[in-house]
Amino acid sequence: MRRGAVVGLAPLLVAACGRLQGFGGEAPPLVSFEVVFQGDLAPLRPAGVSDEHALRVALVWGAQWLTEPFCVLPAESPEAAAVIDAGCRDPFGFVPAVVSVSVPIAVDVPATLTLSQLPAADVMVGDVTARVAYATLVVFDDRDDTGTLELSRPRRPPFEFESERGFQPGRPDSLDIIYGASFVTMTAPDQRVAYREGAFDTASAFYPRAGCDPPLPGFSVLAAGGFSAEAALAALLSGGLPPEDPATCAVSAPAETPIVIAARAPAEVQEVGCDERTDDSSIGYRRPVADLSDLASRVVACAHLPSFGTGGGSPASDLIQLVVSGRDSDRCKGLTHYTLRGCFEDVNCADPEWDYTANPPAWWPCGP
Repeated sequence: MRRGAVVGLAPLLVAACGRLQGFGGEAPPLVSFEVVFQGDLAPLRPAGVSDEHALRVALVWGAQWLTEPFCVLPAESPEAAAVIDAGCRDPFGFVPAVVSVSVPIAVDVPATLTLSQLPAADVMVGDVTARVAYATLVVFDDRDDTGTLELSRPRRPPFEFESERGFQPGRPDSLDIIYGASFVTMTAPDQRVAYREGAFDTASAFYPRAGCDPPLPGFSVLAAGGFSAEAALAALLSGGLPPEDPATCAVSAPAETPIVIAARAPAEVQEVGCDERTDDSSIGYRRPVADLSDLASRVVACAHLPSFGTGGGSPASDLIQLVVSGRDSDRCKGLTHYTLRGCFEDVNCADPEWDYTANPPAWWPCGP
């Protein structure tokens, strides 16, 4: 029956060859957003930058990301606290996953950004019955003329077998300069783009807005007032996040609300352009190199491995790690963890892939 139907269509297709209607030209956009960029960029430019090359605004879908335990557990020493401050990104900040479209923008001149594709499944959080994606709008100076926002990554110090594991210690930062974003962190007021399919899971920990109305089905623009980091850390102990002030919450259709972005110093917003190699809070413990000559330009601390449920504050193992931050000049924050023994997949492995406890490198500042 199916074969007969297909054969029966063949003469119609031949007769209509070259005369199919409705399949030519570009597809209409799925949604449009009006974006307004405000502020004076002159006092915000980095040293050596005299003007803006090509201002653009990009839509960037967010990642579901968890910070590593070392960054949120209580610091065991002042040195560890200094490394956390220097090397840990904002645990409540927006983390980019996928850079979507971008368009030119000028200060105080409304720009229209249109999407012709839905967000891909890898930026949607939830199952097929209830999932959502969030995005920020990022204003940047396209210094390399690529027409898109390039992301940077933390520039970590070297470790053994780095090339075999895709590590690029010399990978340069993006040339693009970020001057503002509509959603930087949950601890500050934000406007974000949402795309929702199906129901909405209010228990989702994906950039939550506790106390606010859920996003509309399809595309919408959300606003929230934010909460303090202190209140958030206290609330996390009880398994949640502090509620937003309902007066600061808003949900609207894209056509009803312009997204306003205030100009800010690049150092304040550059993390929205910082990619992360892992998003599940896992830590990669590394084999120390024979010579690490740039420790003087980084913040370091000797610390126990993080412990969970071991009781009495005892460490998870007898290993001491060296935790190393990035440099002050690096665009993206990041930490590197060295141990004298361990395995790439399990630092406490029974049969270590490396063991320098009897003969540590000359530069090693911690105990065995």
